Amino acid sequence: MANTKVQVLLLGCGAVGTMAAVTLERSGRASVTAVLRSNFETVQKNGFTIDSVDHGKLSSWCSSHVVRSIQDAMSYGPFHFVVVAMKSLPDIYSIPKLIAPIMIAFDSTIVLIQNGIGNEQPFVDAFPDSTVLSGVSMIGARQLESGILQHDKPDILHIGPFYNPSVAKEQQDLLAASFASLYEAGGATCIIAEDIIWMRWKKLVWNASFNSVCAMTGLDAASIIDAGGLETMIRPVMNEIVTIAHASGYVLPNNIQELSIASMPREIRFRPSMLVDADRGNPMEIEVIVGNPLRMAQELGCETPFLRAIYGCLKIMQWKFGAKVIEIHEARKDKGETDDSI
Repeated sequence: MANTKVQVLLLGCGAVGTMAAVTLERSGRASVTAVLRSNFETVQKNGFTIDSVDHGKLSSWCSSHVVRSIQDAMSYGPFHFVVVAMKSLPDIYSIPKLIAPIMIAFDSTIVLIQNGIGNEQPFVDAFPDSTVLSGVSMIGARQLESGILQHDKPDILHIGPFYNPSVAKEQQDLLAASFASLYEAGGATCIIAEDIIWMRWKKLVWNASFNSVCAMTGLDAASIIDAGGLETMIRPVMNEIVTIAHASGYVLPNNIQELSIASMPREIRFRPSMLVDADRGNPMEIEVIVGNPLRMAQELGCETPFLRAIYGCLKIMQWKFGAKVIEIHEARKDKGETDDSI
């Protein structure tokens, strides 16, 4: 009997990507092929151990297929959707180039579940006849160690087409509805956004402020507030993001700063993704979270002194982490070891 399930390729099996895979598989209507890198060996052997507020406790969980590379995934196509949950690091690697073999071989719809602003256009430029769905995830999940996940805030995914003038609007809307239906059937919440870029700006108010300041200081979000950083750093950055969004044609709620601050209760001592990356010496998503809005501000004539200073500091940190990655890569080459980085 032919496989009638929707075939999904997933890139990025961190906490957010893995929970997306769980949700899609649990719909009973999708088969997920997940491309893993650093956690491939662990997951191939033991699967994922997940404690999920949406799905309960899962042991030895795996998607339908687990592979190490895009090339290995090809045999499980064609894929209806290519879900990109990798960190958006355009200064480190090009995801459009990475997925090009899939997009050339199959007529796939791209689904971006990533932080930041300005993520979509490079995919439209690379694949001008394809549909790109943009997703803003409000999930609370983290990978405690390789293959072990804690998911304690319900999965709410806002999604909508990044409208491509080369593709009929009706077709793009239909594909967004199709993906949202799969996601809802898997036990999570998926909301079709009337304007997904507005949603991205809304989330960026928190990300560009707390994520960045936490990474620079090494403090969790609650400690930033305890240290007095709310008035000296967080609110000024939030205000600059609101100004850029407004100048770009996206009017956010008048109380968006207060809503953003209240969205992360202090008692959980939240450590945002950029801080986790900084702790590990990994590349941070500074371009899509800080760099892109800063460049928009320059084009629109918006004054952003706090954002500019933060970007400069984070770029220096990124350089340091990059030098560390190169050292590790060269050491591995000297030992004859392979490097699974992109």
